[in-house]
Amino acid sequence: MIKHILVAVGAHRNDQVLKTAIDKARHTGARLTAVYVVDTMPWWALAGVEYGCLDTLQMVEELERTVERRCNETFELDAWDIHTRAMTVPLHGGVGRTIARLADELDADMVVVGAGRGPKWRFWEERMSDVIARCTRRPVLIATSAQARQDRDTKASDDARRHAQGRASAQPL
Repeated sequence: MIKHILVAVGAHRNDQVLKTAIDKARHTGARLTAVYVVDTMPWWALAGVEYGCLDTLQMVEELERTVERRCNETFELDAWDIHTRAMTVPLHGGVGRTIARLADELDADMVVVGAGRGPKWRFWEERMSDVIARCTRRPVLIATSAQARQDRDTKASDDARRHAQGRASAQPL
């Protein structure tokens, strides 16, 4: 039985992940915690400090507050009937590991993450959902947008059509 859901949110505005988690929490009666993992020293902020731009560290803090505020606004509009909480945590060892460790600390029964897009040329990197699943024994739900699902289904049907055409042309007459 699912009593607590942890949803990982990012700096980009992707409400589909939050909405999927809200729907799952509403369906199961679970409480919901949104977490944003903050890299307190990102490479771009350190590059700015190197050139005398101390405002870049303030930008990191402002981004943190913006994401938390956006989550709270979404909760007020869409999850007013669910026990919710938004929080930020500092990065320790990688985003996936940090989320997995937090899921264990908060005793979350499920983790919801976005589908993300991994570059194909960095084949050695794991997807965040795989890292979370490997580092914790909690189920991981991957939220995808309707457009991504439609694109995936279109590609699958195109591949099936090409495969059927190839088989038809290969058969002798």
